[in-house]
Amino acid sequence: MKRLVFLATLALALAACDEKKAAPAPEAPAAPPAPAVEAPPAKTEIPVPSFTISTAKADIAKGEEIYAAKGCPACHKVGGGKLVGPDLKGITARRDETWLKKMILRPDVMIKEDDAAKKLFVEHLTPMPNQGVNPETELPFILAYLKSVE
Repeated sequence: MKRLVFLATLALALAACDEKKAAPAPEAPAAPPAPAVEAPPAKTEIPVPSFTISTAKADIAKGEEIYAAKGCPACHKVGGGKLVGPDLKGITARRDETWLKKMILRPDVMIKEDDAAKKLFVEHLTPMPNQGVNPETELPFILAYLKSVE
């Protein structure tokens, strides 16, 4: 009888083991979906007019007048070193003309999107404010003035 009880117990134990094996394993929780990789935001288009920088004395004088009226001397020296912003003496030789046009017209965009403008901000710790320079009636004269002080 002991043997019969033993065999019955063994049979039940084996049957239970087979049931555990036959039962499907619980599914592992699904891995969360990978975060979507966002494309970098498109850079803001800054239209710049095409013109030849004038060397006429009247245009240079008008450019110096606009430069002063826009308040540029409050932050920039032209020779003599850094003030709040960089010294602009020789700026037309150090920087690409298109970059200068964009920086003068939309410094608020440039400081967010352009690596060189970001570096200037880190160096000078003050963003250049947008002075609302008119690309057609003011920018050519400002650049004529800046080119004259190389």
